[in-house]
Amino acid sequence: MNIGINLLFLYEMTGIGVYVKNLLENLGQIDKEDNFFIFVSRTTPKEVFFNYKNFKYITLPVNAKKKLLRVVFEQIILPFLTLKYKLRVLFTPSIFHPIFSFCSQVLTLHDISFILNREFSLKNFYFRLLLKSASRVKAIITVSRFSQKEILDFYKNKKPSVFVVYEGVPQLPLVKTNYDNKILEKLGVRKPYFFYIGLITPYKNIDGLLETFGKFSKEHQEYNLILSGRIVRELIDPEGLIKKLNLGERVILTGIISDEEKVILMRNASAFVFISTYEGFGLPILEAQSLGVPVLTSNLSALPEIGGEGALYVNPFDIEEIVRGMKKISFDRMVRKTLIEKGYDNIKRFSFTKTADETLKIIKMTAKNENPSS
Repeated sequence: MNIGINLLFLYEMTGIGVYVKNLLENLGQIDKEDNFFIFVSRTTPKEVFFNYKNFKYITLPVNAKKKLLRVVFEQIILPFLTLKYKLRVLFTPSIFHPIFSFCSQVLTLHDISFILNREFSLKNFYFRLLLKSASRVKAIITVSRFSQKEILDFYKNKKPSVFVVYEGVPQLPLVKTNYDNKILEKLGVRKPYFFYIGLITPYKNIDGLLETFGKFSKEHQEYNLILSGRIVRELIDPEGLIKKLNLGERVILTGIISDEEKVILMRNASAFVFISTYEGFGLPILEAQSLGVPVLTSNLSALPEIGGEGALYVNPFDIEEIVRGMKKISFDRMVRKTLIEKGYDNIKRFSFTKTADETLKIIKMTAKNENPSS
């Protein structure tokens, strides 16, 4: 069977990029029979390229960051390529799928956070157009019960087939501990510190995290806060808030870091802090738990579903509650010990091998025009 995978949208290794990387790696391991035609752009990250014999990468002459041009390839060129390569089904691991296609489609809709932005713009119009179109695809995969409910509630009466397939624990590189001090020194990081990784953007509650850390650090000036990830500068000014709060050198913005640097920063942290106001899943929580790092996270959206009993939960809108959480996770040894132990137990629920297996089942059943849930 010829199966297409649309990666034209992907240009950076954020949460969806990590999902795609681990999903493809495991698909290639469990399926040696089907042919996968993977559509990529000139800017697709190298991390999602694998040398499996049944993987054929088709590079289209487009920069994924140039969104208008990408839309042309996404909506006009790609549908005809499904004909050229005689695809039975096209799988898009995001919302950015072709509205019209000559074969069945399956997509992964991680969440619908973008509908929270009600300002009119071409970007928001396109998101909503794609979301409306998604109701007509054969199957929608989502990554949590929380997201499944959000999606079904959005579609109201015309409910598509939405299947929950959890993500797994990302495969992190093995990094020798004798490199830790060298990397920490290179990044200007001093212990003890809290660590965050992800997009630096408003819905991740970065302003709330900085304000909370400002209050916490008045009593505990030895602590630092490390924020890693791309800054969405058109939406947020973390440097301005750091200056306003007089946090000086106690907050470090590392920018985008390598997987090796992430492992080192994560495992040396006093705690991983992830107090986002909206998440469809929350991969960094599982990464922290897999490295034996206690997690402080939000009690909203999918985060309690994913973190299980291996995380300390707080209201992300209550600064005082978050401060209390920071103190508890930093200084209560029994709480730290319990969270670490339960974190190790929690990650046993998640496996990208299982993710790939369940995703492939849905794709194949869709290609055969059968109900994937049967």
